[in-house]
Parts: sequence; structure tokens; C-alpha cells
Amino acid sequence: MMGKHIILIGFMGTGKSTVGEMLAEKLECPWLDTDTEVERLAGKKIPRLFEEGGEAHFRRWEKKVLKQVLEQTPGVITTGGGIVLDPENVSWIRSSGWVVALDASEEELLRRLATDQSRPLLRGDARQRVRDLKRARQGVYDFADLFLDTTGSSPRETAAKILQQWKEMTGSSRV
Repeated sequence: MMGKHIILIGFMGTGKSTVGEMLAEKLECPWLDTDTEVERLAGKKIPRLFEEGGEAHFRRWEKKVLKQVLEQTPGVITTGGGIVLDPENVSWIRSSGWVVALDASEEELLRRLATDQSRPLLRGDARQRVRDLKRARQGVYDFADLFLDTTGSSPRETAAKILQQWKEMTGSSRV
């Protein structure tokens, strides 16, 4: 049984959801994705929430969901890239689990996000939006316990690195 959550943070397109699902499967524990939970509880897709009330409206939903998922049985939690923009969210995340920040180069992110039409923050010139958002968010993921650059790594390779670190940290032989 896990004692605390493994929480994946990082910029969109770094592989948080894919890697998180793999980790939860390997650890045989629950996996919750905050974006998926926002859509489930709001009964609407994230782009629709942005249309209705802008980013602030979405961030309110995201904060509510984060609080709920952190109170659940320890497992793997994957978050939206901007969840760390709220200092209270950061405080909750830090106190609730072992935090892994995923990153990737701008080119890698653009390659991964090129066909994704579901990200309201990338509307317009995606290259410029990624560059601007990465610059604006520089340092916001620095509170993580582990940092991994996923550029050129498969989700399976990234999950294996996280599991190895988790195993070393917890002394667990379960993985």
C-alpha cells in the first residue's frame, strides 16, 4: 500500500497522463487525472469551460477537483500544466505526495501537441504560445522532488525511471 500520492506536474505535452496511467498500473493503485475529473464533474469538456468563463473559470474547477483528489486513497495523480500557478494548489500538492515534474524541449512539445485541438491555451500560433507559456511558467515546477526531461524518451522509459526512483526512495520491492 502506498503511503502518499505520486503527483505528476509539468507543462502540457510532457507525458503526464500517459506516464501516470502506466505508473498506476505498475503500482496497482488508483490513477486520477485532474483534467479528466474536471470534465467529469463539470459535465463539460475543458475547451467549453474556457469558452464559458475563460481561464479563471477553468482554474476554479481545477482547484476544486485537486482538493478532492488529494483527499482520496493514495495513488497516482496527474495534473494540468497550469495547476501550479495557484500558490494554494502548490502547498496542497507539496504536502500530499511525492512530486515529479516532467519537461520536454519546445520542439518535442510542438511535435506532440501538433494535432491536439483540445488545448485552449494553444489557440493561434502554437509555436509562439508554447514559447511564451514556457517562459511565463519558468520556475513554477521547481518545488518537485524529481525532475525528468521526457524529450526523446518513450512514456514507458519515463515511467520506468520514476518507478526506480520511487523504489529507491521508499525501499519498496513492489515494483
